[in-house]
Amino acid sequence: MAAERRQFVRCPLRLNTSYTILGTKKLGKSLTTNISGGGIRFVAEHTLAQGTRIDVVMRLPERHEPVRFLGEVVWSEPARQGDKALQGYATEVGVRFQKIDPKDLAFLTQYAALYAPPGAGSSDAGAKTGMA
Repeated sequence: MAAERRQFVRCPLRLNTSYTILGTKKLGKSLTTNISGGGIRFVAEHTLAQGTRIDVVMRLPERHEPVRFLGEVVWSEPARQGDKALQGYATEVGVRFQKIDPKDLAFLTQYAALYAPPGAGSSDAGAKTGMA
């Protein structure tokens, strides 16, 4: 088994989010499947290739203001269609934060650590490589 490179605790969380593909102004809807202090994993209505840069807006129930960040797709694969909540989405992606307000980053890191299930730390076996 390959060594795990994940640095942050992951918190399974489904949030409706939106994104804009930089350079195209194409808007899309997405649904997070987990968040961490290094990035997020979500399903997207568009096919998003590795290296795609996006502007993401994410609303968390505990905050009045949305979290907004620039990110880069670090892995991409066809969305799984077995989960009814994920049907209709084209791609599942891992997005690494590239530019995020330090206060938002601190909030997400603390949120993920607080609400992550036991054992969801850096040894999570379902991790994709290259993403924090």
